[in-house]
Amino acid sequence: MSSAPRLLALGAVLRQYEDYWRPAPFWQRHPAWCDSTPDLVAAVMTLNDAETEILAADNARLWRWLARYMPDWAHFAELCALPAPRHDPIPDLGRRSWHIPGRKQAQIQAFADVLGEPVAAIVEWCSGKGHLGRHLGSQWQLPVLSLELDAALCAAGQDFADHMALDQTFLQADALATGSAAHLAQRHAVALHACGDLHRALLVGAKAHGALAIDLAPCCYYRINTPRYQPFNPEADVPLSQSDLHLAVTETTTAGGRERRQRDVAMARKLGYLAWCHDHGDASRQAGLKPVPAAWNRRPFADYVQAMAARDGLGWDARADWRAYAETGRARQKEVMRLSLIRLAFRRPLEIWLALDQALYLERADYAVTLREFCAPGLTPRNLLLSARRQATI
Repeated sequence: MSSAPRLLALGAVLRQYEDYWRPAPFWQRHPAWCDSTPDLVAAVMTLNDAETEILAADNARLWRWLARYMPDWAHFAELCALPAPRHDPIPDLGRRSWHIPGRKQAQIQAFADVLGEPVAAIVEWCSGKGHLGRHLGSQWQLPVLSLELDAALCAAGQDFADHMALDQTFLQADALATGSAAHLAQRHAVALHACGDLHRALLVGAKAHGALAIDLAPCCYYRINTPRYQPFNPEADVPLSQSDLHLAVTETTTAGGRERRQRDVAMARKLGYLAWCHDHGDASRQAGLKPVPAAWNRRPFADYVQAMAARDGLGWDARADWRAYAETGRARQKEVMRLSLIRLAFRRPLEIWLALDQALYLERADYAVTLREFCAPGLTPRNLLLSARRQATI
């Protein structure tokens, strides 16, 4: 079945409910939906910290909770249902696992298990050290061309391949350069978590140069060199900014307790700083914040604000009630986490909509395409696998 009907249906959902997912409560304290659905606001604000964290980390549970207040949500969940493996494999890559962290090993094996036997020689797009290519080349005894920009990663990967006597060659090249796509011709392209413009270049290049097959796990859709998403198909008519695209990859089920606590502290401090900015008449801070060095979050709050203000070119008022601003930040952080649950419910529909736009593009280039999950989200939330095979090879 063509991806077009599903793309249209999900697009209609995203447009219908855009007031729920476009505004970020971090920046917009009172999104419009707070007025239109006060019962939902009341319900979400009564959640405790543990309940909020559980819902934020589990799409299915969040959707079931939200369905009490948005009856249409059961239909939305059906649109997002995808085939999934029964369980994640236990990593057992043997010599191919050298210098690969355990979670990455499991991701590679899950990706390879769902992919099955490649249909041709392999080109590994944005390969890093070539761990995925090394696994596939060794398993199926196929030549592998690993394309990577970083020379040090190429050298390390080539050492691994040579030590194992594999037919794996590293090419130092920019995936976005004009000539790189030519290496896709008559090969089976694979990419595990290629970001933004890098996976877009893979899809366009595969079509232009006749790749026989593509297996792609996309990632970080917002890493593009344009201010707005450029759809592959005219049916993909949901306008998306880079901020909107960031929503699609906000799921972090792999984060540990320490990381979450650090996240909460960092958010509370930013919100406390923004409250101070507001009281000092600096509305420009509402447009965004530069990344904050992690070490600044270990400073006393007054020193933190002083460093932020100096960096942002703001005057400094040492007489401010820093304890009150810090408490305001902590209170706002709890409010933001709860209100953001409604926005987070749309992250998976948005991500699948983006993948369907890619799938339909390949279908119209005479590929047979499937979209599925290659592992559970606990192993990696970026678990979508777009598999395409040229019709003539089937």
